[in-house]
Amino acid sequence: MQSIGNQRDRQAVVWTRQSGKPVKMGRLYLTESDCRFTYELDYLSLQQPGLGLLYAPEIVQESTIIRPRTEFFDFLPPIQSLVPPKGEHNFQRKLVLAYLAKKGIQPNNGLEADWEILKIAGHGAIGHLDVFENDDKALQWYATPPAAELFQVTEDLGFSLKETLSWLDQDASELINIIGPTPSVGGAIPKILLSIPDTGWDNRIGLPSRGPAPQMTDVVVKFEQNTAYPGINELEALALDIHKEAGFEVPNYWLSDMRGIPVLAVERFDRNTANTPVFTETLYSILATGDADITHHYSYSYDAIGTAIDKSPMDIISQRKQGKIQLMKRLVLSLLTGNGDLHLENLSVKLNQGEAEFTPVYDPTPMRAYAIHNMISVMPFGDYGEMINNRDEPVGLTESIQNLAKHLGLTPSEATEVIHFSLQVTESFTERVSNLKTLPELNKNNLIDIVNKVRARIKQSI
Repeated sequence: MQSIGNQRDRQAVVWTRQSGKPVKMGRLYLTESDCRFTYELDYLSLQQPGLGLLYAPEIVQESTIIRPRTEFFDFLPPIQSLVPPKGEHNFQRKLVLAYLAKKGIQPNNGLEADWEILKIAGHGAIGHLDVFENDDKALQWYATPPAAELFQVTEDLGFSLKETLSWLDQDASELINIIGPTPSVGGAIPKILLSIPDTGWDNRIGLPSRGPAPQMTDVVVKFEQNTAYPGINELEALALDIHKEAGFEVPNYWLSDMRGIPVLAVERFDRNTANTPVFTETLYSILATGDADITHHYSYSYDAIGTAIDKSPMDIISQRKQGKIQLMKRLVLSLLTGNGDLHLENLSVKLNQGEAEFTPVYDPTPMRAYAIHNMISVMPFGDYGEMINNRDEPVGLTESIQNLAKHLGLTPSEATEVIHFSLQVTESFTERVSNLKTLPELNKNNLIDIVNKVRARIKQSI
């Protein structure tokens, strides 16, 4: 936790427009020791979803939510999710700090910077929450939506993006001049929120919508870093295809380029057809709300997610058994496609007519294609690799999958069905990897070798 010192408590307001029109949800306070939130009385009468699944208005009511600040969470988890993580190579954080610098605001590192970033990037971001410095700023922002217009990507924009993506463009001035202080989403891969024609990518972009925008589609646009992750966009597109073929809901996507920079535009599932925000929350935010021991988006296990789904007094997933089967499928598919990065921020929940369910699949990229990310799973499952019960050898992959299935309450036949189907749907995966045009041969060969070995081991599970 970082001390605020003798400064006055910081205050902000939280609004939402998930009903189609903006309403004030409540007030946020940050003191030297804790973060607090209180719902507006008028909001409580609306019977709308609130700050987070476990902070439901009907449960909290008029009480003030109080959470002690820690070194991992200065804010309540749903609010913390709106702040791009600290790190010199975080594109989103650099972009907002560059915008602040142009306005003459240069906050100290740490909490002061996070607070200033939250006031700029905390509205219009992924999800249903909009954070503002005060109500006047909120009303002004909602009253002045950008024109629903599209701009042709120019050579100047392409050049600035190239500079920005190589971390050389310190002020990102050209990018900001063209697209404004657009909100962003977290993560190390450069990505920003934009809109494109609803007919698909045609090299025209616009600002994200703030309401009905006929003939426009809101997207997350990811820019490929050719040096660190060559071919990653095409690889993610393949993984999205595999998950769609496996029966998962998958957002529409478009592969293209911006003046030579490969881009992947993915339709936002946190907006409905009227461009109204949909309640979404990551499992990281949900579980960290209820468990103070969670400190990172990977400091949990798949087994523990199953336990949380089962035992939470409030529905994390309304159809609990189906949710656990879906979780099992996601993990097995990740193993079979070389994605060891299925962590708590890559699993989210949305509310659909009051039912809590997993969102469409996102970020399923087979990261094991890149040596720096070559781990079978960023989170543990089924005691994999553990030395338990005074055994001479660690728990292997076959046994760990069986252990996880049992922990999730799946019958042996249900577990076998999940594994058999996953093997079937990924049968041509390595061949499709070999046919990718932009993934280097070294990465192709590494991924194919890894996946083939995992497939052979998983086949022993059935």
